[in-house]
Amino acid sequence: MISSRAVIERYWSVLDRPLDKNALAAAQIALADGLAVMVAAVDLEPAAQPFADHATALGGTGRASIIGTGGKSSAPLAALANGALAHALDFEDTFEAGMIHPNASLVPAVLALAESERAEGGTVLRALALGCDFACRLSLSLDGDPAQKGWYHPPILSGLGATLGAAVIAQLTEQQMLDALGLFAAQFMLSDELKRSPQSHLRAVREGLAARAAVEAVLLARHGVRALDHPLEGQSGVFHLLTGAPPRSGPMLEGLGEQLYGPAVALKRWPCCRGTHSAIMAARALRDKGVAPEAIARVEVVVTPPNDMLFGPGPQASVPRTPIGAKFSIPFVFAQTIKHGTIALNSFSHSHLADPEIIALAGRVKMASLERDAGFDAIYEVSLANGAVHRETIAQVPIWRTADVTLDDLWPKVGDCFRARGRSMSLEAYFAAIARLDQDGVEPLMALL
Repeated sequence: MISSRAVIERYWSVLDRPLDKNALAAAQIALADGLAVMVAAVDLEPAAQPFADHATALGGTGRASIIGTGGKSSAPLAALANGALAHALDFEDTFEAGMIHPNASLVPAVLALAESERAEGGTVLRALALGCDFACRLSLSLDGDPAQKGWYHPPILSGLGATLGAAVIAQLTEQQMLDALGLFAAQFMLSDELKRSPQSHLRAVREGLAARAAVEAVLLARHGVRALDHPLEGQSGVFHLLTGAPPRSGPMLEGLGEQLYGPAVALKRWPCCRGTHSAIMAARALRDKGVAPEAIARVEVVVTPPNDMLFGPGPQASVPRTPIGAKFSIPFVFAQTIKHGTIALNSFSHSHLADPEIIALAGRVKMASLERDAGFDAIYEVSLANGAVHRETIAQVPIWRTADVTLDDLWPKVGDCFRARGRSMSLEAYFAAIARLDQDGVEPLMALL
């Protein structure tokens, strides 16, 4: 069985060694992508605004920027405000193998602390690379489904990654890093009851709470607060709480220090849950065949693995009450795409959520209970009013890995995000600041936002 201390020792051992260039490049890509998504969320997700207001009101004389306000706050509060934006649009990157968003709380936590500590840009990229790797390894080490124990684990694991990344910025000792993990767990664990709470904002803003907990855990550990000897693998450690079992040792330790998972993280092409992307592809294929929304009598969907969260609960999927709820709804995403042809940043406005045509069509999209062989992402069986049946098999939603992306490839997505902000922002200046992060640090970049 692995030990938390052994894991921290392995990460600590690589701090003074050059990191893999591909992992550092992936961290740069993730930073450029994640910050742009956060900028877009300032105006598109009202649920994040109270976090910015709170951080501004209590910020005092802090040095960390609050995105979209021009204001400053303390590192924990800036991490809270900016982290609330990170997942608000569900447009940030995803680690497909572990089904988490490893950079969502990591980027706001690391940047807030980096501004406060005046950290060098090279240290920021290393912190991002190592924190992302840690979150990915944690996700692969789960031996069971946390939902069966009542936990919503993605932000818990990404928050632990954010804690490690922030610990690198704060230059913690090995013991302090270990304590920081325990202090994070003492502050942030999230119930999956949010999946059954249609009007909850937690699904949108959860990463802000995780990012703040990560920064506060690191600062408290640096001040000497001792926490847990075995925060990950202990009898009541994070893994036993999540699954009832210890972590699987192979994914946690194999290649640690030599192989980093950042290059395997995938960016998103559409601003909605990765599980709904098959609906976009199927709807587009049907439109290309001339299928009109009003001609559709019923749609049965089989997804692999089965995931009823994408279809419910109750009427939530076909009549979602919040933008973030709609982003998790295969029925809504399918109906919106087949009517308008795509999913864009404005596809989840309240006018779209109230569109009677979309609501009616979404109500005809159901999760099928048929047993099918694996080997595909989804099958859409579409029955038309005239009796015709179309079947669209989505073998795999294409993965846009950071390893296969350059900064130039991000210009269209970042441009869309900046335009959604509603004010002029220079793409040239933004990408120049990202490219020069190693030399100039984070201050010029954050000043643009």
